[in-house]
Amino acid sequence: MTEPVSKANMLKGLILGSSSLTLILIAIFAIVTLLLFQLASRKKIGLVWEKAFAVLYIFISPFLTQVPFNYFHFINLQDTKGGILKMIPYFFYPWVVFILLSRIKLFCSNFIDYFSKVLIMNPFFLFYILMPSMSTLWSIFPEQTVRSGLAFSAFTAFGFYLAAQYKWEDLSHFWRWGYTALGLASFIIKPPGAGDFVGLTQSKNSLGGVLALSTAFWYLHYSQGAKTRKERWISLAMIFFSFYLVRANKSGAALVITIILIIAVYSLSFLKKLSFQWAFTAIICFLVVSIIMTVFVLDNLEDIVVGGLGKDLTLTGRTEFWPQLIDAANQRPWFGYGYDGFFQQDKLGPATPAYFIYTNNGFQPKNPHNGPIGILLAFGWPGLILMMISLLLNLVYAIRYLSRSTLEEAGMPICFLVYLIMSNITEGYILGIANPWLSYVMLTVRLAIDNASNTSDISSSNPQRLSVARTVD
Repeated sequence: MTEPVSKANMLKGLILGSSSLTLILIAIFAIVTLLLFQLASRKKIGLVWEKAFAVLYIFISPFLTQVPFNYFHFINLQDTKGGILKMIPYFFYPWVVFILLSRIKLFCSNFIDYFSKVLIMNPFFLFYILMPSMSTLWSIFPEQTVRSGLAFSAFTAFGFYLAAQYKWEDLSHFWRWGYTALGLASFIIKPPGAGDFVGLTQSKNSLGGVLALSTAFWYLHYSQGAKTRKERWISLAMIFFSFYLVRANKSGAALVITIILIIAVYSLSFLKKLSFQWAFTAIICFLVVSIIMTVFVLDNLEDIVVGGLGKDLTLTGRTEFWPQLIDAANQRPWFGYGYDGFFQQDKLGPATPAYFIYTNNGFQPKNPHNGPIGILLAFGWPGLILMMISLLLNLVYAIRYLSRSTLEEAGMPICFLVYLIMSNITEGYILGIANPWLSYVMLTVRLAIDNASNTSDISSSNPQRLSVARTVD
């Protein structure tokens, strides 16, 4: 007996089987593309469509499992299997660039200025983003590293573009609505047979991180950015909705991070009054205490985790294979195993040390479940040092920016940095092609541009400042 043919396969066969229908569809697509291109050449329409693309890009950035969103993610470039649908990014993003060509030209005219500011303010970031492609030279699986490096570079480039084109007010809008839309869609569309509330994402921890940021950003907008009563009511409703989804997600790590982010947002007014030195010290102390609290709660207080946060003992098993991963990283300390080259047990077998890493109960990890360890495995100690210095510079710039801007704008990078540091204790998000890395790219680029601009503005507004200071001395 033959198996029933799905509607998608029937439609695919109908289109490909009829050459005349295929030509008609191609002609319609070409006409629509030219029409959109002409409309986007108008400044206002082009701006609206670019903003719509920005929200969509953030919406799909965690890599969604739901059709058709899963086919638009750059992560598809890593896999050679899956047919023509896996090739959609090769066509979709050039199509977007063509439609928004008038906006792209504006970006290109200022690209040297943007790039030079990032190079001056955070060169370690630029060196780091070269490593995924460069690691092809020393990867134990160069074929995979080439594809993954291409996906990483393309994903990063669009993040750079959006951060350079828009200021924090617009970026805040993109993130809030992009993450809220993902939470709403995940709430409505629940995969059949899924035990955990994973929504459209691959795991509940991935969705939990999105919901934690959504809650924090809406609280930040409610407390610092909302200008009208209507905005405040909408923000308040979104806070409760996002927090409800955090609880429904039942990820202990997500709930702890949500609480920490809310405390961070609540503390912004206090931090803004402090000098840079004291604000920096306060942030460092806050991060240290938050890390200790997170590890203590998730690893030791099982009765609290199970009873209060939902059964999600995040660190269980990780402390068994982390030492094994560190030993493997120390075997290749200068270069690592290449980007996306280590956890290839299924393809390389015993050729990778990951093949021999197990926990006591037989679990074999497919990723490091820790950001720094993941970077060590991919790029060695040089890669980890580049990332740590880049992160430290971003923290310095975020605190400097706190005294020079509104609290909503300054709160965005601080929230992201707190989230990235906390979430990468138990997950290797910073290494993946997903929303945490996109967030890091965008905050790094925006902070570099803003801090470089502020520095030049101060210098140009008072060019005799240095000579006067020397005279006084």
